[in-house]
Amino acid sequence: MFNDKNIRLYLTYIFLFGLYPIIPIMSLFFLAKGLNFADIGILFAVFSLTGFLFEVPTGYLGDKYGRRNSVIVGLAILTITAYIWTLLSSVVAFAVFAGIWMLGLAFISGSFEGYIYDYLKSKKMDDKYDKLLAKSGTILYAAGAIGSILGAYLFSININYPYYFLAVLFLFCLIVTLFMDRDVVVPDGDLEEQLRVFSGMSYVYKHKKILWITLYVALLFGFFSYFRGSVDKPYILDLGVFDVKWLGVFVAISMGVQSLFISQFEKIKSRFKESGTILLYGLMSSLPLLLMAMGHGYIALLAMIAFYMTESFRDTMLNSFSQKHIPSNIRATTLSSIKVYENIGGAVLGLVAGYMVNIVSIRSGLMIAFVYTLVVLVGMYTYKSIKRILFL
Repeated sequence: MFNDKNIRLYLTYIFLFGLYPIIPIMSLFFLAKGLNFADIGILFAVFSLTGFLFEVPTGYLGDKYGRRNSVIVGLAILTITAYIWTLLSSVVAFAVFAGIWMLGLAFISGSFEGYIYDYLKSKKMDDKYDKLLAKSGTILYAAGAIGSILGAYLFSININYPYYFLAVLFLFCLIVTLFMDRDVVVPDGDLEEQLRVFSGMSYVYKHKKILWITLYVALLFGFFSYFRGSVDKPYILDLGVFDVKWLGVFVAISMGVQSLFISQFEKIKSRFKESGTILLYGLMSSLPLLLMAMGHGYIALLAMIAFYMTESFRDTMLNSFSQKHIPSNIRATTLSSIKVYENIGGAVLGLVAGYMVNIVSIRSGLMIAFVYTLVVLVGMYTYKSIKRILFL
């Protein structure tokens, strides 16, 4: 599989996209532009709500006109927007371009995953999908470790440099994608029965196993998406273990650990089965929050690294568990619909978390988030038992 030209190009894309140098400085960038934590909460609500609006129609367009074409359009939007981002200063302007940013990401999400799965299926290699997920995840977070160091260093020189670099990376990703094989576009006649703009959302809703895992991840991950993009860096610096010069190094170390962890996904799933893997994700989403709320120094940093691991786990687990249950001709639409449910959860939780942290302390917010995750775990497993939703 890894000798295949298309797979090599895909992994090259994953590396370039994974460098994403704004990860360690995103919240610091917003604060430097004059925003506060409540403003950042509003931006993340916009990210999530516009993701909700754009995911389904872009998934539909990907299924109808070609998933590779959809990815190319998304990368073009992101290349331009990454540069424009540096010119903004007001909350309103950031909110508008947050929506445009999510439009670009929406064209990519669902489409690329669907393209790769169907490509493997056409080559009779779909049984290798979990192995590819593990490999791509390893590369993604190893690249993220490198990008974090570069991003923090560039930010120390000029707050706009990480976004300039990101625009160049998106452009290179676009060029790599252009060299990948064209995917098969389903003829209009074959689309009539199943493909509609909201056919993916309907499919997720009707298949209780996919719906359950989607809601489970969305409800647990909503706080993480806000925390990672807003208050985690101020929290880290407040621990007093190191200053901002070492922030990129810490993020790089945490992403290196994520890379090693996700490289074992195939083995983890094989050993613990789907049910055990799902429970592991839940515990990793909850218990570290308690240590982060109560711990100090290196204990709190270790807890953060454990909490960060849920990010690498989320998409890999969702793709591994859902792809095999989705028909090919509505694959991108359905995968995008899964993102819609995630974005709804992220919008609500991000907005609430932003105002909550602005009113109380970050540590108090983490303790509230810990209690929330416990409630979600108990509630979801109770519902799972009532509906008799079985995983292997």
